[in-house]
Amino acid sequence: MSTEQIRTVVPGPHRWIYRPAPRANARLRLFCFPYAGGSPTLFRSWVDAIPADVDIMAVRLPGRDNRIKEPAYREWPALLAAIEDSLRELLTGHFVLFGHSMGAAVAYELARQLSAKGRPLPAHLLLAGCRAPHVPRYIPAIHHLPDEKFYAGLRDISGTPPEVLADKRFMTLLEPTLRADIKLAETWSGAAGQPLGIPITAFAGVDDAIAPPDRMPEWAHYTEKRFAAHTLPGEHFFIRTSEGAMLSQIRAVLESC
Repeated sequence: MSTEQIRTVVPGPHRWIYRPAPRANARLRLFCFPYAGGSPTLFRSWVDAIPADVDIMAVRLPGRDNRIKEPAYREWPALLAAIEDSLRELLTGHFVLFGHSMGAAVAYELARQLSAKGRPLPAHLLLAGCRAPHVPRYIPAIHHLPDEKFYAGLRDISGTPPEVLADKRFMTLLEPTLRADIKLAETWSGAAGQPLGIPITAFAGVDDAIAPPDRMPEWAHYTEKRFAAHTLPGEHFFIRTSEGAMLSQIRAVLESC
């Protein structure tokens, strides 16, 4: 394990980044991308479960938290360009990318874009609850449906708590972001193409109907390095229900980077 510390400057408040426990002299940065509509604060509970020399940098996309009034991105090229430009000073040195569901697609596409431009690559890519780009969707698209059917679709994937769906005032604020994020997830596709020169670890919930565990090995086509897949108890949001088990696996990866 390298003991080299990150020497690049870590800024103070950054609208794209939520740091639950800033570690300015960390050896490694862990960039985390949440699921559709998700807040980066969901990674707050990870602080004590990961190595003490890792700095969590949870990415706050437009349309949530203190960026709720900013329109969420609906198209991949614009989103990726904005992320790369906004995080350019941080995507250096030693770092790892993690994402769940739509966030995993963002993490993968960002790694692919960095590779294509010859920029520094992550030491590892951690992908949870996400099909590979060439694998077809397993459930019908909902991002284009009228409100009631859209909300019913959200209930079906158990991603939005019932009390949130019942709060019409809050849903009025959140609905555009959810639609935009889910549109990104549902329109995402592609081919394996040139494999990335970084290891990939994929996580799946044993009962996940959106990204079934038997298709996670498809991610092996996307790397020329090591690949591993782990199946954990739970449905699509096993990131919450099996958090401890997943973090145990993530910790091992981070310690080896």
